[in-house]
Amino acid sequence: MNDVRSLLSEVVPEDIRTSGPWPDAEPDIARGRALLARRRRRRAALTAGTGVVAAGLAGVLLLAGTPAGDSRPSAGPGSSTGGPATTGVALVAYEGAQPKGYTLRSIPQGWEVASADSIALVLHRAGTPKGGSYKDKIVVEGDLNPFPKSGDQAVEVNGHKGWFFAHKGAGYSVTLIFRTDQRGRPAPGLAEVPLNVMVQLPHSLNWNVTTMVKFASGITVADGARGAVG
Repeated sequence: MNDVRSLLSEVVPEDIRTSGPWPDAEPDIARGRALLARRRRRRAALTAGTGVVAAGLAGVLLLAGTPAGDSRPSAGPGSSTGGPATTGVALVAYEGAQPKGYTLRSIPQGWEVASADSIALVLHRAGTPKGGSYKDKIVVEGDLNPFPKSGDQAVEVNGHKGWFFAHKGAGYSVTLIFRTDQRGRPAPGLAEVPLNVMVQLPHSLNWNVTTMVKFASGITVADGARGAVG
């Protein structure tokens, strides 16, 4: 039931969404935070010309994550807390123009900024067409929902508490979410709440948790950055 409700929340226009999670959604709050980026996939699908909410939602279901069978962190359970994955995409210094909202210190080799605004930053492999689905892309998004109480593995990002979510079911990317010192308003007129940063990472990077945290540690919340609730 909560899965259905989570999907239905994606099709509610932003201007009439509530400022908090579903009243009984506490059991799924951790997974809900990690799936926050699906809202932006729907926007991308609409921009691409679907024009129909149902079609956008179907695109999310079909294109949201990794291929069937790729159901665990790519480096494998035995090395999830070790050094960088030897077969993974190299993490290199970012030398391009800094995007607004969420800036970068490092980036996967051969990748580039696809889009950026005050809420979210999207990265993809160089040469990938703009727009389309968020399959096999990195999504960095501000999150004003309550910070998860648990996850698959506790991590620390720049001295702040974070969680790693493996999302072992087929069709999902792995996710990191971590606290920051920033705050934001879920909606005009509401009190400020802590701003978290959610980072969705595709399995194709073949990164272990150590490399994911290294990448996340290079993300800076810039002036004017905002977060979303959903």
